[in-house]
Amino acid sequence: MVNFKLLARTLQCPVRFPLSALIMSNSLRIAIAPPPVPRNYAGIAIVVVLHILLGYAIANGLGRKFVEVLKKPLDVALIEEIKPPPPPPPKPAQVPKASNVPPPAYVPPAEVAVQAPPPVITATTAVPPPEPPAPVVKVAPAEPINVAVACPNHLDVRSHVPYPPRALTMALTGDVLVEFVVAADGDIKNVQIVQSSNAVFNRAATDAIARFKCIGQGRDARVRVPFAFRLDS
Repeated sequence: MVNFKLLARTLQCPVRFPLSALIMSNSLRIAIAPPPVPRNYAGIAIVVVLHILLGYAIANGLGRKFVEVLKKPLDVALIEEIKPPPPPPPKPAQVPKASNVPPPAYVPPAEVAVQAPPPVITATTAVPPPEPPAPVVKVAPAEPINVAVACPNHLDVRSHVPYPPRALTMALTGDVLVEFVVAADGDIKNVQIVQSSNAVFNRAATDAIARFKCIGQGRDARVRVPFAFRLDS
């Protein structure tokens, strides 16, 4: 075994000896160790413990089972919906059993005497024949008469008939023939336009007839009066 203290003292000596003098024959050998390197002993201890545990697990077969579990595919099964049980079948209808009791004997109903109704006597009343319809009295139509005889003021009214403003603006001229009936009391009725060259003059003609003063002839008389509308040149 090498004495390091002796070796350190020898190296610190000012006298230098050759290296070969410091090496002993086969029994003494000098080894110069490298400086110690600091190590993390806690980490090394943890790694060693893990290796020991892993080796123990492999030796007992636990490691192989763990690997098999990881490699095994995951089985996924769908849960089917639970269907309700089907309803019970309907019970068959019970047919009543035929009884062996015989039906009762037929007994005919008792005869009842029916009295005939008394005869109905209807009284007939003689209906008188309808009366003949009353004869239709035909009314004679109004006879035509001259306006001068029936309405004396016709000239005064006809000479002052106002000219329609629309016809005056449009410079229109025209003729109108008016017919009316003078009643027996002198009233004027049934005024109508028999002929007209332009409807713009009809209102002025009928308004003029309404101003006539007529005399009754004892019966209806039909009168025709012409009206001429002219512009003064």
